[in-house]
Amino acid sequence: MNFKNKNIIITGSEGFLGKSLVNFFNKSEANVYGLDIAGKIKSTIVCDITNEDEVKKTFMNINSKGKVDILINNASINPSIVKKKLKRYKFSDYNINIWKKNIEVDLVGSFLMAKHALKVFEKYKKGTIINISSIYGLIGPDQSIYGQNKKFYGYKPIEYSVAKSGLIGFTKALASYYKGTNIKILSLAFGGFENNTKKLFNKKYSLKTIANRMANKEEFINYVSFFASDKSSYSNGSCVVIDGGLLSVA
Repeated sequence: MNFKNKNIIITGSEGFLGKSLVNFFNKSEANVYGLDIAGKIKSTIVCDITNEDEVKKTFMNINSKGKVDILINNASINPSIVKKKLKRYKFSDYNINIWKKNIEVDLVGSFLMAKHALKVFEKYKKGTIINISSIYGLIGPDQSIYGQNKKFYGYKPIEYSVAKSGLIGFTKALASYYKGTNIKILSLAFGGFENNTKKLFNKKYSLKTIANRMANKEEFINYVSFFASDKSSYSNGSCVVIDGGLLSVA
């Protein structure tokens, strides 16, 4: 797969998967623009993707160096069980501001990034958008694998599932606007992957899959790179599930 001199934008570039994607495409000789609100890495472009003025300014800056070819909407607020233990919460006591903030990054952010990428794609009649979703956009999370069960309580934030489900719907609806063009819009629904997560969590999660294990980041990168390439030219408007068979068994 040839990405040499391709201009690729990756949101959420400071996250675990984001960093890995940036490194991969850099090695593929692409011109990579990592966007993140954190901006800890020197090469990161600091951008709040929920702010249209910032998004517009960022695209103007990138397009002055060359047209955007590929957008990977990877940014998401997904509390990690690696850095800290997920806190148990009761939905009926849930804070509406947390709900709004977490949904805004996935849905408003992806909307704004897609809007301004498509302004470029329409001009050149070609381009690719990959929206990174999750199996939790297709099923609810099994809260028992994250911690001890307690009636009415859970661990995985509920708005994560809502946002990832919204991304799948956004992908399908948006792709229909570009029927019969060389503009490709896809969503990838990933299952869990190894990221120094706790052994007990890994075991519980792996038992739910046909593969009997979690994915590794290299596998996810391979899927993203394939669907971002011209080799997947017949794939469009789809949600591709990559889950080790988790959704195939009861």
